[in-house]
Amino acid sequence: MRDESMVSGLLEGDPEVIAQVRAWIRGAFTPYRSKLSSELEDLEQEILLELSQALRSDRFRGQSSLSTYTKTYVHHKCIDRLRALGRRQWVQVEDLDLRSQAPSALEGIQKVELATRILKEMPESCRELWQMLEQGMRYREMSEQLGVSEGTLRARVLRCRKGAVELRSKLFSEKSAKKIDDA
Repeated sequence: MRDESMVSGLLEGDPEVIAQVRAWIRGAFTPYRSKLSSELEDLEQEILLELSQALRSDRFRGQSSLSTYTKTYVHHKCIDRLRALGRRQWVQVEDLDLRSQAPSALEGIQKVELATRILKEMPESCRELWQMLEQGMRYREMSEQLGVSEGTLRARVLRCRKGAVELRSKLFSEKSAKKIDDA
């Protein structure tokens, strides 16, 4: 088959022509097979795509055969990939911390359950203050709504926070004691 018909067949998606070009590509991989073994499948697809683009934009001028053009294209692409691989910084797997830093779903549920329990056990006045804070109210707005001074309100919020922290510590110590008893 002549090169012109091969080019048009490749651009039209002729399966026989594509199979022939793939055979040329795979044959040209031979000297690079050991160093690029994990990259060859992706590289073949990439080369076929770029080769089609080059042919579509008339970069193949027919100064050599299409087979030679393809093999030269593969050669340059493989060299480029080897250079890119050489620039990669390798890291020892043993040096990596592959554990997720995000809490697990169970930990998230446990935190929500703990927060819910703390909220239930706190006085109604504290829950009301936290609800106002959650709504984005400023201390000035809250103090006007509750009819107390801003300083008094800040002291109440601080006492509620301290109470919640103490309750949290108490619940954690109970949980730890239960784990020990269960063991």
